[in-house]
Amino acid sequence: MKKNIIILVFLLCVTRFPAMAGDIDLEQEYRKLDEAISNTDQYVEIREQRIQQLKSALNVTTDVGTQYEICRRLYDEYHPYMNDSAIYYIDRCISLAEKRGDHIGAEECRILLAFQCSESGMYYESMDVLNSIDEQHINNSSNRRRYYTTLAHLYRELGYFCKVPRMQEMYYAKQDQYNRMIDTIGISPNDDEALQMKELEFFVKEDARNALRYSDIRLKQVKEGSHEYAIVAFYRYLDYSLLGDSVQARYWVTQSALADVQNAIMDQGAMWELANLLMSDGDMDRAYRYIHFAWQCASKFNTVKRNNQISPVLTAISDNYETSLKRANRLLLVLAVVASLLAALFLGILFYSNSQRKKLARARNELSDSNKQLAQLNTQLSELNSQMRDTNLKLNESNRVKDEYVGRFIHLCSFYIDRMDEMRKRVNKMVKNKDLDALYKFTGNNELRDKNLSELYEMFDSTFLHLFPNFVNDFNALLRPECRITLSDPGKLNTDIRIFALIRLGIEDSSRIAEFLHYSVNTIYNYRAKVKNGAIGDREAFEAQVKAIGM
Repeated sequence: MKKNIIILVFLLCVTRFPAMAGDIDLEQEYRKLDEAISNTDQYVEIREQRIQQLKSALNVTTDVGTQYEICRRLYDEYHPYMNDSAIYYIDRCISLAEKRGDHIGAEECRILLAFQCSESGMYYESMDVLNSIDEQHINNSSNRRRYYTTLAHLYRELGYFCKVPRMQEMYYAKQDQYNRMIDTIGISPNDDEALQMKELEFFVKEDARNALRYSDIRLKQVKEGSHEYAIVAFYRYLDYSLLGDSVQARYWVTQSALADVQNAIMDQGAMWELANLLMSDGDMDRAYRYIHFAWQCASKFNTVKRNNQISPVLTAISDNYETSLKRANRLLLVLAVVASLLAALFLGILFYSNSQRKKLARARNELSDSNKQLAQLNTQLSELNSQMRDTNLKLNESNRVKDEYVGRFIHLCSFYIDRMDEMRKRVNKMVKNKDLDALYKFTGNNELRDKNLSELYEMFDSTFLHLFPNFVNDFNALLRPECRITLSDPGKLNTDIRIFALIRLGIEDSSRIAEFLHYSVNTIYNYRAKVKNGAIGDREAFEAQVKAIGM
């Protein structure tokens, strides 16, 4: 029985840890990653479905506690997926926790907000949030540990990116200070956070073998293929790189990237590291595909930090691509010269035997080349004519919109001048009669402003629908059926349609839209994000498609 248990444990270890570098087939691991990247839309759809279910549940509940729990789960979903949304929902958690008097929960969410900011390169914002927390009043041990962990992470990030040696040394000293403070709280030695700190401690000391010893323990505690597994695998890549084992390092960074793709993680560190390694290996095609994918993910996650990290690698790969292309062109030129010389020799031999046929063939070739050039010129001319027609259509459309709105604007200005004069006369009469109560009541009532806004929006709606009568139907055609918008009054736009009507007219700045519609900029941003989330195709291309309606 004991022997069987030993064999079972050995087999389990073999499935989790490659025994030797010779047992690893890196090409096979790369193919797995390629397949996962080709299926990335499916993984993203799974995460989006979870997010939509949570948002639907949030929209129908009025209980503050339930709203808080849903927003926390939404933060967990967005944390590695979309930075702006993660910050939005953890900030909303703070408000909900304060609303229900949960000071510990609000404190915890502030610390999470600070950590999210430091992870995404928003170091000043992270420091501001941490400074807003009174360390002396943190009574919850879990929050205190998370507070010190966030400070340690922040100073480690600052030290890593700092280029001034004196300040870098100061940042790392601060990190060590807060790591020691974490030790005083009494964290369990088997906790992943404690194990990670130990692994990092030995990694900084360049003791790769002891760092891997703690990494092995961490690996046994996470589920293979999970987001946590991806994090542990990335640290193992760093440890094996320090150890100088390039095969194991490439294996583990590939495992980390694979888990990130399968979990629809957009805050990726492993993919661009792998692209950099493949570039050094000379595998330019795969390196370019991976760094392009990492760039797309970083754009979706939307942080300057990841973009700054990926840009040098992307530039280097592009430069190497260009160098390879130039080398191939030079080789092609040499082959073309050799082929030309051989052709000239062959033609020279034929010249003596059949000079007249050679002259005729040359004349035919020249005529054929001339015909081809003429055909190319005709094609280019046709394309230019087509472009000019498109340009003229767009100019005509622009002039039509301009003329319509200028006419309506002049009419509206005249209308409001008359109304202002009427109001002046009315106020003048009240002042003349010293009817201050009536004057106060008249000037303190918002009814006139609301009426003016209503008339302005009615004028805008009627003008816009006159110019673009099929806009609503064309706009809904860009949305999934369940997200399409039905107007209660066909002649009156709602706020969602009105925002995108302004975008169609070229007003894209949220602050200008908010000023026109009398909403906050954040509200406009939320409206735009909500509608784009319902897009049939790429949500990033949605507004460009809206601007093309009616062209």
